[in-house]
Amino acid sequence: MKDKNAGKKVFSKSFGKKFSSFLEEKKYTKHFLLCDDNTHVSCLPVLLSEIPEMAAASVIKIYDGEEHKNIYAVEYVWEKLTGENADRNAVLINLGGGMVCDLGGFAAATFKRGIDFIHVPTTLLSMADAAVGGKQGIDFMNYKNQIGVFKMPAAIFIHESFLLTLPEEQLKSGFAEIIKHALLAGGKFWKEILELPSLKEINWVNIIEQSLAAKAAVVEKDPYEKSIRKVLNFGHTIGHAIESFQLSKNQNTHHGFCIAAGMMGELYLSSLLCGLSLKKRDQALAVIKNIFPPPAIAADDFEQILDFMKHDKKNSGGKIQFVLLEGIGEPRIECPVNEIMIMESLRFISSSYS
Repeated sequence: MKDKNAGKKVFSKSFGKKFSSFLEEKKYTKHFLLCDDNTHVSCLPVLLSEIPEMAAASVIKIYDGEEHKNIYAVEYVWEKLTGENADRNAVLINLGGGMVCDLGGFAAATFKRGIDFIHVPTTLLSMADAAVGGKQGIDFMNYKNQIGVFKMPAAIFIHESFLLTLPEEQLKSGFAEIIKHALLAGGKFWKEILELPSLKEINWVNIIEQSLAAKAAVVEKDPYEKSIRKVLNFGHTIGHAIESFQLSKNQNTHHGFCIAAGMMGELYLSSLLCGLSLKKRDQALAVIKNIFPPPAIAADDFEQILDFMKHDKKNSGGKIQFVLLEGIGEPRIECPVNEIMIMESLRFISSSYS
């Protein structure tokens, strides 16, 4: 039976009160709180001040950074849960960005065949995308989210004041997924993105709510990504390959920056293969280029990036599959693209900033 609270989202105007009421209703035997180096300093004090029940929680701290989203960190979480005798009625509260939410959700979903977990996203990326939708997982052999499960959090609590703790590059990284959702939804949401003067003047609650609504509308129709949910992978075939390549080279990288580059390449392919008008393509490209710097890739890297694409989870029958756009708000799933055109798209990304 589906929990009526699963995936519930609460914004900060009722954050502490709603969170405390939720915990009282659930009557968990133990509260565990997962955070990373950054959220332990910047966000944990806020949580403790607003939710008295958290004072007795067992804190599990992991290293921050995508390079630590691996099985070794998961084992550490399992060890901590086991060492403190967590039973199946315990809860793991994930206080962090997409990495903490993904890893913590996976650790909880697999511990003793599954315990409840709550996401408290602290970055724009996790608030607008990563914490929502029920995908929990870790990276493996430098391949993004290669190991994972579908499992909804018991609840999601969003405190947008956490955005004040973020550097500008983290806000930009999260905004890439908002652009993606707007391109997929089209209509009023995309028009609003086109008309935004700057990131500094955004009403974040309004934009995050629209982004969540766009994603939730898709996820509710296809929670296990059998069909229409695949549209949410727009920008990610190329983007994840660039990110995996940069991680393999120990380069400093941000997920959203890679997805922004991926969207540029896939907008290019959309105009070639799906009839996306050049006018609409170039409008979208202008939005991306206005916010994101050129990706740190060169022509000599393209073959390795292509190799990472060959291991993408969306592939079928040995063919690299893309989500492309016929128009703004008109995505098409499972579009096979040959290697020659993929290489062209990578060249297009690199040349777009010259």
